[in-house]
Amino acid sequence: MNLGVRYEAFPTEGLAVLRIDRPEASNAVNTQVMEGLAEGLEQARQDESVHVVILTGTGTRTFVAGGDLKEFHSELKTEAQVYEKMSQMRRVLETIANFPKPVIAAVNGAARGGGGEVAAACHFRIGSESATVGFIQVKLGIAPGWGGGVMLTRIVGRQQALRLILTGDVIGAERARDIGFFDEVVPADEVLEAAKSFAAKIAGNSPKAVQSLLRLLRESEGLELSDAMERETRLCARLWMTPEHDAAVDAFLTRKRG
Repeated sequence: MNLGVRYEAFPTEGLAVLRIDRPEASNAVNTQVMEGLAEGLEQARQDESVHVVILTGTGTRTFVAGGDLKEFHSELKTEAQVYEKMSQMRRVLETIANFPKPVIAAVNGAARGGGGEVAAACHFRIGSESATVGFIQVKLGIAPGWGGGVMLTRIVGRQQALRLILTGDVIGAERARDIGFFDEVVPADEVLEAAKSFAAKIAGNSPKAVQSLLRLLRESEGLELSDAMERETRLCARLWMTPEHDAAVDAFLTRKRG
C-alpha cells in the first residue's frame, strides 16, 4: 500500500479503514496521499467483503491539514500545473462522493482547508470533541480547489457555507454539529470506535439494498419530485424480489411466532 495512506480491512465486520498517515506533516495531502487514497478506494470497491469505508487520519491532533503547500509551491509553477494537481485530488473526492458503498469520515482532529473538503466528500462525518473545521483557503488568497466548497453547500446550506468559505473562520465540533456538518460528536478517544459502531449498523443490512439506496438518493437530487418518487418505487419492487428480502422476512416472521 502507498506509504502516505494505510489500508486495513476487517472482513468479519464488513469494514475497511483508510488512514491518511503523515503525522509528521499534520496529515497534509501530497501527491503520494492522492495516489494512495485512489488506490485504497479502488481496493475497497473491488472487495465484496467491504460494505462500509471509514476515512480518518493518524494521531489525535489533525484529521487532514489540507494540501501540502511545501510540495505544491515547489513544483507548481503555472496555472495549468496547479489546475492539473488540484484536479487530481478533485477526482479522488468525486470518487468518495459517488462511491457505491457508504464512506464515513472519522474526524479525529483539525480539518483545515482541504481537510474540510475531504470530510465534506464523505457521506457521514463523526467528529472528535477536540475536532475543528476551517475552510481557510480564502485566508491564503485562494478558493477551495478540490470541489469541497460545492459539497459543503449541499451539506449545510448556502448561507452557512458562504459564511465559512468567505470568512475562513474555524469552528469547533459542537458548532459543526449544530450546522449539520458533523452527524455526531464523541470524546476524542472514541471517534474511531464510534465510526465503527455506526458502520456496523449499516453493514448489518443488505449490501444490495444499502448500495442501491445510496445511488438512488444521489441520483434523485437533480430530478423532479415525481420522477424521484417513481424511481424509489421501482427500486423497492426490484429489491422485493431478492433473496435478501426473503431471508429478512422469514427471520422477522420467525421472531414474531417465537
